Amino acid sequence: MRIAMVSDPTVSDQDPQVTRLAAGLTGAGHRVTVYTRSDKESLPMGEFTEFLARRFRQRPPDLVHAHCWTAGLAALMAAANAGAPLVQTYHGLGAGQSDRHTIERMLGRKAQLVLAGDNDERDRLVRMGVPRGRISVVPCGIDLNRFHPEGEVATRGARHRLLGLGAVVPGHGFDRIIEVLPAVPDTELVLATPNSRSTVDGDELRRIKQLAQARGVADRVHLLGMVTARALPPLLRSADALMCLPRNGSCGSLPLAAMACGTAVIATGEGELADTVVHGVTGLHVRPEDPRGLAKALRGFLADPAMIESCGVAGRDRVSARYSWDRVVADTDRVYERVVAGDVVPAQRRGR
Repeated sequence: MRIAMVSDPTVSDQDPQVTRLAAGLTGAGHRVTVYTRSDKESLPMGEFTEFLARRFRQRPPDLVHAHCWTAGLAALMAAANAGAPLVQTYHGLGAGQSDRHTIERMLGRKAQLVLAGDNDERDRLVRMGVPRGRISVVPCGIDLNRFHPEGEVATRGARHRLLGLGAVVPGHGFDRIIEVLPAVPDTELVLATPNSRSTVDGDELRRIKQLAQARGVADRVHLLGMVTARALPPLLRSADALMCLPRNGSCGSLPLAAMACGTAVIATGEGELADTVVHGVTGLHVRPEDPRGLAKALRGFLADPAMIESCGVAGRDRVSARYSWDRVVADTDRVYERVVAGDVVPAQRRGR
C-alpha cells in the first residue's frame, strides 16, 4: 500500500510513535510517506492543509493515517479529494476542551476507522457517537531493544526509590506523591523530564519544591531535570516503581518503558493505565484522592521485595506479548487492510 502519515509535533508528543510505526510498515513492504507540520506554531495550519492537498494530487495514497486531532483536521479534506480512506489516531482525547472535543467528534464520525490506544478511549469514542464497528484498539508500541531489564542501573542509595517522569505542569500529579511521602519512610522520590520537549512550568516547579519543604521531605525529593535518552533506561531500572498519578492528561508510553525494564508501575487505574497496568500483577491501581490509602498501599508494596520483583517480571512479560513494535505493526497492518478493502462500517451510518 501507499500510506501517507500525517502528524503535528506542535500539539502531540507522538513523533517517536509515528517514526517507529512508519519504519515497521516500510519493513513489511509498504511505501510510507510521513508529512509533518513545521514545529513553528506561528505558521498557519491552512498552509499545511493546502500542502497535503497538492501532494495527494501528485502522489495519491491508498490510505491516510492522521496522528492527533489537528493532523486529522488538516488531512480530512485532502484525503477525501484524493479518494483515500482516513484512519485517525488521537494520541489522547481532549478532556474539557469544548472546541477540540467538537473537532475530535467530527473526525471520529467522518474517518473510515479510528484507532484507539486503549479500551477506555474506545468507550469514550462510542459515547461521542463513533460507531463501535469503526473503532479498533491498537496501543502504543515500545522498543524492547532499548528498554529491557539487563544493563546499567542508575546509582541509588539504601532507600526505596519511587520515580516520577513527565512534564512539570499542573495536573501531572507529582504533588500527590509528595503529599504522602511523609507517611512512607525510608523512601525517596526522583522526578525527571524524559526529553527536551517535556514542558517545565516554572510556577509548578516552584510549587513542588515548596510543597516538599513544607512537608519536611525536601531531602527525599530529588529533581533531576531533563534526562537524556541514554540515561532513561538505567534510571527506570533503578526504581522500585514508576508513579503515574495524573489528574488529567496521559503518561504516554512511560509505563510501558518502565515495565519493559522490569520495573513495577503504580497508577491511578483510569484511562489507558487501566489497560496497561494489571493490579497486583504488574503493579498497583491506587486512588490518589485517598492519601491514607495511597500511603498504606505504598508502604505495603515497598515492604514486600517478592512483590516488587514479581511485578517487574510480569510487567516485562506483558509488554513483550502485547506492546512490542512487531505486534503493534502487525495489528496496524491488519486494520489497514480492512479499511482499504472497505471492510468497516461506512462513515455515513452514524449513531448506529
